[in-house]
Amino acid sequence: MPFNETSDDELHKIIVAGHTCVDLIPTWDGKFEDIAPGHLIVTGEMRFSTGGSVPNTGVDLKRLGLDPIMIGKIGNDLVGRITLEVIRSNGEDLTDHMIRTVEAGSSYTLVLSPPNVDRAFFHYPGVNDTFCAEDIPFDDLDGQILHFGYPPVMEKIYKDNGNELVKIFQNAHEHKMITSLDMTTPDPNSSSGKLDWKIFLRNVLPYTDIFLPSLDEILYMMKIDSSLTSELLQRLSDQLIEWGAKIVMIKLGENGIYFRTKELKGSITQIVSDEWSEREFISPAFDVKVVGTNGAGDASVAGFLTGLVRRMNPIESVIIASAVGAFCVEDVDSTSGIKPLPAVFKRIKRGWKRLPVKIRLNNWKNKRGEVFLSPRDRYWSEEHDRKKGV
Repeated sequence: MPFNETSDDELHKIIVAGHTCVDLIPTWDGKFEDIAPGHLIVTGEMRFSTGGSVPNTGVDLKRLGLDPIMIGKIGNDLVGRITLEVIRSNGEDLTDHMIRTVEAGSSYTLVLSPPNVDRAFFHYPGVNDTFCAEDIPFDDLDGQILHFGYPPVMEKIYKDNGNELVKIFQNAHEHKMITSLDMTTPDPNSSSGKLDWKIFLRNVLPYTDIFLPSLDEILYMMKIDSSLTSELLQRLSDQLIEWGAKIVMIKLGENGIYFRTKELKGSITQIVSDEWSEREFISPAFDVKVVGTNGAGDASVAGFLTGLVRRMNPIESVIIASAVGAFCVEDVDSTSGIKPLPAVFKRIKRGWKRLPVKIRLNNWKNKRGEVFLSPRDRYWSEEHDRKKGV
């Protein structure tokens, strides 16, 4: 896979907006079943890390070699000062557009992340609940992509079926920006968990160019209880594209990443070539020793957006997404494991082992060990491949 040596002055800025918090991560080698009322659990040293879509994806983009603009809200309190200090440790300029406010307290998440299993969170949304369209100064920004993250933990964004997010994405399109959306799983016991997310998606996806949920998130929102199959992924992507999404990328954890598009038209074509249209494939995950899964989805998003602005093709972009997510889980916090993009390419080129995809893929083709192409992918045909040199 070639490294696209696009010079920095040719790279258009990515604006990352939405949910911002700080993660408090106690070092812990225990198990969730050890936790019981009245019991003392001994932990190790506390680590402070970026948390939420804005700091996680934004810092990952910075570590990969890009120059993102980060827009999130932070309270005027001690937690807010810690949040800013953690973000600035990755680059002084990363806080230039962060918003300080007294509307509410700063958001934080207590992260329980034992080895080899998924993590659990205790989360305070705080000032994120007040984020609105007016908080993004579009007239003062120069960017090509607006990436927005975590509506389910931002009350003003998810209420009224996402009308505030529609305003944000409409503003982005008016300023010639591509829109990108990442999600998180709602707390079932909160008002977010009681929302009809299918209505939210039908309302928001017509204005969403790139939709990047995890499988668990989209199954929850679509109220589907089903085992993972290729047919399930196809039904989900068909529905999401019918509702308006142009590019759908679903994060599958140890099964890799599923990618789907139909014929691409409109504003999205200002940043992607024709070879992005009518695609459907799965990129297997990379084999790593998992230390912690916190921030892995945000890292994959950062990898994908990096591939996009560096004008990589869709397979390259999704492979980079898988690889950056793999780097992330090799450390306990959200961003420390991320390396510059040339280091990511170097590890891939050295023959980084991929994990098996534990999904029955009827008639899908394994292309050079990189991805599995669906029969619905435009390059599935061997004859077509030969003519196009794919």
